[in-house]
Amino acid sequence: MVQEAAEVHFDGESMEIPFPTALELLTPLEEYQGGVWMLVDIDTARIRPKALRLNILLPEPLVRRIDDYAKAHHLSRSGFLARAAKAALRLE
Repeated sequence: MVQEAAEVHFDGESMEIPFPTALELLTPLEEYQGGVWMLVDIDTARIRPKALRLNILLPEPLVRRIDDYAKAHHLSRSGFLARAAKAALRLE
């Protein structure tokens, strides 16, 4: 539930999401002695997903096939491309 906690923590906040601190910088500090370390991966795109407009060029026949598939599956072209990119990057 770390992902959910991060999303709730930053919900509605205008602050920047900080970059992770290197573990090597934290382990020597006295306030972190005697504890147990746990590293977690957080998908920052889910915290504040901001859509960006892209201008891309694709072959026309490919765009037609994308549009046909998207329409048949009740998706927008952008929705299809986002899903395809996530699948290719193994994010889903």
